[in-house]
Amino acid sequence: MLENVQPGLTQEELSALPVFEMDFYTAEGAILCLEDAYRRKHIESACACKNFLIEGILALLDADPNLARNAELRKRNAMLLERKFRQEITAAWPDLKGVETFFIDHQRYINGIVVVTELRRMPDGSFNKLNLLVANTVSGWRVLNEVDDSEIQGEVD
Repeated sequence: MLENVQPGLTQEELSALPVFEMDFYTAEGAILCLEDAYRRKHIESACACKNFLIEGILALLDADPNLARNAELRKRNAMLLERKFRQEITAAWPDLKGVETFFIDHQRYINGIVVVTELRRMPDGSFNKLNLLVANTVSGWRVLNEVDDSEIQGEVD
């Protein structure tokens, strides 16, 4: 769901945004870890940056809240999401060479989950915007999935 955008911020404003460490202590740090795994084309590291169980639970809640109560279904859904992620990413690794990342927003989504808005400056000077759900887990922050603007309007509580 990458969309080309005009950043709405000057270069000076972008440069003044907070810089985050590549770690799991912040939501933004977890995103940086995932992007590093993409650059290295290391699927195990990429999977370690994500939480497929929480991502799957959110999908089940969206489809039918009663489905999310079934522990076996939650586990099976998480396994399917991970398998699909592994297949899709290894078939076409994201090309992040020369991409510069800026985090321009961070909002509460639901309990323990935030939506981080990331602005990427591409090597050709264009910008892409992503909204990423990131969960605070017992293992630190983990990336879930991308959502579009319409999915976060009215979801934030």
